[in-house]
Amino acid sequence: MEAFALLSRGGARFNKDRFRDQVRLFETTGEASTSSDTGIGAASLPTELDFFKYASGSDTKPRSTKSKGKLPAAATSPLLGSSMLLEDAMSVDEEGSSGDESSTGRSIHRIAATGSRIPEPAGDFEILSQRYGLSQLLLDNLASNELSHPTAIQCQAVPILLEKRDLAGISPTGTGKTLAYVLPMFALLGSPLTSKDRPEAQQGTKEHGPRALIVCPTRELAGQIYNECMKLAQGRKWNILLFSKGASSSEQKKAMGKVDIVIGTPLRILAAIREEAIRLDNVRYLVLDEADNLLDTDFGKQTEEVLESCTHPDLQKCIFSATLPQVAERVAKRVLVDPVRVVVGVKDSASLNVAQTLTYCGTEVGKLFALRQLLATSPPLPMLIFVQSKERAKQLYQELLYDNLTVDQLHSDMTSKQRIESVARMRRGETWVMVCTEVMARGMDFGGIKGVVNYDFPTTVQGYVHRIGRTGRAGRTGVAVTYFTDADVPFLRPIAQMINQTHAQIPEWTLKLNKARKMKSDEKRRRKVKRDSVTKVAGGLVGRRDALRRRHGGKKEKKLSPRGGRNGARTSSSAIDASGDDGEWSGLS
Repeated sequence: MEAFALLSRGGARFNKDRFRDQVRLFETTGEASTSSDTGIGAASLPTELDFFKYASGSDTKPRSTKSKGKLPAAATSPLLGSSMLLEDAMSVDEEGSSGDESSTGRSIHRIAATGSRIPEPAGDFEILSQRYGLSQLLLDNLASNELSHPTAIQCQAVPILLEKRDLAGISPTGTGKTLAYVLPMFALLGSPLTSKDRPEAQQGTKEHGPRALIVCPTRELAGQIYNECMKLAQGRKWNILLFSKGASSSEQKKAMGKVDIVIGTPLRILAAIREEAIRLDNVRYLVLDEADNLLDTDFGKQTEEVLESCTHPDLQKCIFSATLPQVAERVAKRVLVDPVRVVVGVKDSASLNVAQTLTYCGTEVGKLFALRQLLATSPPLPMLIFVQSKERAKQLYQELLYDNLTVDQLHSDMTSKQRIESVARMRRGETWVMVCTEVMARGMDFGGIKGVVNYDFPTTVQGYVHRIGRTGRAGRTGVAVTYFTDADVPFLRPIAQMINQTHAQIPEWTLKLNKARKMKSDEKRRRKVKRDSVTKVAGGLVGRRDALRRRHGGKKEKKLSPRGGRNGARTSSSAIDASGDDGEWSGLS
């Protein structure tokens, strides 16, 4: 088809007879070349009129619609940002990946690893022993604790750390992240400082200060990590120091001597550094557990001061968390040296073992009614109930005491002794319902928790993931119920989208909400929804004591214990080990 025929399609007609001489300029002789899809010939045109470069000899090629080096659209996810669904991520070439075997191993465990010289994942502890020479004592300690096969994060993280690489490990809650850094820590340290078979001891070299440091955001989590370390320390005289507010001065002075491992919160460690009770220039192995919290605004400056105190030239650093927002990840990239980044499952996602529901309650009154209805029917016990502040934790705890429940509380206004007792009662099965704040239960493994209730809606996806991660741990199943009111709508859309990816039944309209104003992660986390107090919503305590007395047949009501539960169930502090009880829930069959 000639060029002027194309131009005439727009509705205008061209008079060829009138402009015969000009038309001859565009007429071709000989056989027409093969036409393209548009029907335009490849005949030569004057350069001035060859707008679309159809003339022969043109160097310009049609633009390819295929993007180079990008994943197919199906591999993107709103939860991952620039990341991808991990099943598809394994098709991306990784520098240092060693063939199909390692890729297959990562695909099976839904692992995505990025970085240089990534070692193959190890699907068995015996393989780790053969490859890296783990001691038989470590293998025996693993077996005695019924740890026969590594989890997904352990499969990839342990080999990376044993090769003395920096690591950022992101894995859902309850997947064994603690063992993923504790096992290589003992393997790399080799033997205690007091051991005479150490090369340094034989050479007469004196060392001062701990060789390994584990930093976490709460004292309760520090105690839990201490328990895990003691399990692998059996059979050797490892000196492991748990820094706490109640640690004696003699214990702190011990840190300057023959201590191997120190565990504590940033604030306690910094206080010890300023009091010259500890030096960190001998630390070769540094762990930041719950790194998203440690690298955020609350602990960021304290954590950086701790990092600056670790000045050993061979320092190896690793961070672990269930979630890692962009702000924390940028800090991690600055802190780590040539790191390997490992993501198990989908980044910032909850465990697939947790059945999640989203319930609209309208108002605070409807929320309290929904909770009471849940507790009165068939609640998934034992249960954790999360609220947004310690004040609301106290209020809801007092309110539930009148519902004839074995309820307890956990928040920062309680003393260390009270918190230890509260956690111990939960683990022994004396408490069925625990009202707590998000920070206090962060990283804690109560063992056997069957249900989580988000009484107050979380303001971030990361907060939601950590809350519901208290259940469905170590391969168990769990239930997570989340209540929301009209005041929570600005924070609803991203969490609803994440729940929807697990194919849970949620209100359809929550997915169609307009995107809220973009806020920084710390702003979103600090912004607390204004709510009526639980006491006000419940109508106050007027007449409740009389009603309770009538319920008990006119008998005088038992005095309530300020630490949770009633006085008859109070446990003496001397009967509770300060390190906590790591046993399973024994309250229900």
